[in-house]
Amino acid sequence: MMGSKGHTPEHPAETMLSLVGKKRAILIMCHNNPDPDTIASAAALKYIFAQRLRRKAVIGYDGTIGRAENRQLVRRLKIDMVRTKDLNFNDFSVIALVDSQPHTGNNAIPRKILPHIVIDHHPMRKDTTRCAFYDVRPIYGSSSTILTEYLRELDLAVDRKLATALYYGLKTDTNSLSRSFIKADLDAFNYLFPRIAPRTLAGIENPSVPKSYYLKFADAIAHSVQYGDVMISCMGTLNTPDVTAEMADFLLRMENIRWTLCMGEFKEYLLLSVRTSRRGWIAGKIALRVLKGLGTGGGHEKAGGGKISLEGLKPEERAQIAQKVTDRFLKALGIQDREGKPLTAVVPADPL
Repeated sequence: MMGSKGHTPEHPAETMLSLVGKKRAILIMCHNNPDPDTIASAAALKYIFAQRLRRKAVIGYDGTIGRAENRQLVRRLKIDMVRTKDLNFNDFSVIALVDSQPHTGNNAIPRKILPHIVIDHHPMRKDTTRCAFYDVRPIYGSSSTILTEYLRELDLAVDRKLATALYYGLKTDTNSLSRSFIKADLDAFNYLFPRIAPRTLAGIENPSVPKSYYLKFADAIAHSVQYGDVMISCMGTLNTPDVTAEMADFLLRMENIRWTLCMGEFKEYLLLSVRTSRRGWIAGKIALRVLKGLGTGGGHEKAGGGKISLEGLKPEERAQIAQKVTDRFLKALGIQDREGKPLTAVVPADPL
């Protein structure tokens, strides 16, 4: 589950700090298009380095912080983040990767560079075991939970801003403790909640959103097709990369729907998000099966996703890939009826 050169440390936070030692130039990388869990985890790791080693660390990311809530998280909690285009990886003697792993396709660390530190809660990747220190806990609901345990292990005080960030990261990745969580997540939740800033959290969770947000949701609903207990939405061109995940969660709340797949195009990629309310089915494995030979992805029991490069492809070729994704998804779930019914199809009114 966790290791340093192949063994399991009894005190992971102390083991990680001993690895850093006197090295001074530290980079903490988030995954692309960072979400609250990776942002909060990076902020917590930066805080640990500052408090215990008196080292300043840089938080890097690639892609877009698109969702309004995520932008508010960074702004209200004053989390400094730097785009990778403004970084030189060779300038750093320590590179840490949070909420992601090497060569997964969802972080901007060059393939030739192996991070020194990996902290994540997704299924273990083979390349991760080559890192000097790795702490990968697939049964955990969030990376924020792992970092909260680090703070507690080191007996570091957690201020209201950091507590709010970690609480929100944990809350969003487990959908308010309704999916893929264990006792460790609940313990972290209970530890963080008394320490948060409630008004700040409310401002993060309820931001103003532009008119385009509603138009995209309306468009996604108009292009949603139901196949039994499965809902698939082809969302077209996306304004932000994380709207597929938001729509997949939204559609999963529909009565009698157990699976959702939402996909759309963003910056020469087809992005897709998979959600399920079924127990014992692994959404991440279904996503991998759908993406095999097409792109990269993964996930957990209830949530998965990935991306496919569309660079240089004509519109008809892009449409063919989207159709292939749909067909593979339905096949993986054993859906025989491939006709489907549009969600917005006119339903006869009930007789009075």
